[in-house]
Amino acid sequence: MSLPIPTHPAQSIRDSSKLDDYILCPRYYFYRNMLGWTLDRQEHDLVFGESFHRAREHQLLFGYNDIAGAYNAFEESYRKDFPPDTDSLFRPKDPAAVLHTLMQFADLYSRDLVDNEVIELDGIKMTEIAGTVPVDEHRVLHYRMDSIMRRVEDGMIFSWDHKTTSGKWIHDTRWDNELFLGIQNGTYTHCLYCMFPIEQVLGVEFVKTGFEYLIKGSKDRPAGYHATTRRIPAFKSPEQMNTWLWTVNDILDDIDRDCDCLSQASEADDVLMAFRMNHKSCTSFRGCMFHDYCMAWQNPLRRCEEPPLGFKIHFWNPSEREATVVKDLTFNK
Repeated sequence: MSLPIPTHPAQSIRDSSKLDDYILCPRYYFYRNMLGWTLDRQEHDLVFGESFHRAREHQLLFGYNDIAGAYNAFEESYRKDFPPDTDSLFRPKDPAAVLHTLMQFADLYSRDLVDNEVIELDGIKMTEIAGTVPVDEHRVLHYRMDSIMRRVEDGMIFSWDHKTTSGKWIHDTRWDNELFLGIQNGTYTHCLYCMFPIEQVLGVEFVKTGFEYLIKGSKDRPAGYHATTRRIPAFKSPEQMNTWLWTVNDILDDIDRDCDCLSQASEADDVLMAFRMNHKSCTSFRGCMFHDYCMAWQNPLRRCEEPPLGFKIHFWNPSEREATVVKDLTFNK
């Protein structure tokens, strides 16, 4: 049956963020990943986060004291989308804040590359690694890891994964709890299990950086930029990873069933019986951008030939993202 929805290679590509979309709400997944709808504006948080990753990658490769090189790596990425005249619009997550933070990393974490080293595989240092990792005999997840590190003291292997946020959220332990059990954490740990002996793998340590700008300072916190960094070890045991693997495959089964149900659906149906709604997520992340359409359209197949005003079609395809190292993995025998 021919459906009034676009076809795109990204619809069959799965990664941690797409699985999170489905967990959040299957109908959200339908709009975002089957139709490709998203708000027609540049996503500053995404661009800022990816550019900050480039700066931190430079510090891992060339040393924390090469602040100028790290800042240039940030600007080279960030300025593709946000010119200098936009900086004041996004304070405190702007280039000046990044420069301040890079200097702070060099000062506070000067022993990072003494106590740890970036792992080399086949003569290549493992930073910004992307590829696929199997989750069963036939299916893979796409992944992208910030780094693979080795602790010098005992040779244990882990990944530093950087997260950026505003200062008011940096101490929110609800986010910490989600990182422990999240799909992304398990995906990265699974990647490490596929590359190294399990007994050598610690897992993922999330590095959260919160950015603030104080107009009026105090004795303890002067006016200007501030950055708070928290490191959260979110290591998972092999037993916990068994739960993660079962969960991932169960979610993939659900997505596959919904895709099959969608293929049998019709514009004439009273309701769309694929990709059900989850009303408990309508207020997540400042409110769902598709809420009004869930209210108005019982069968969105009748209205999905083009996106609504204020939206655009942009399919999330993790395989198209720039990476320093591309590595497709297999199960570690």
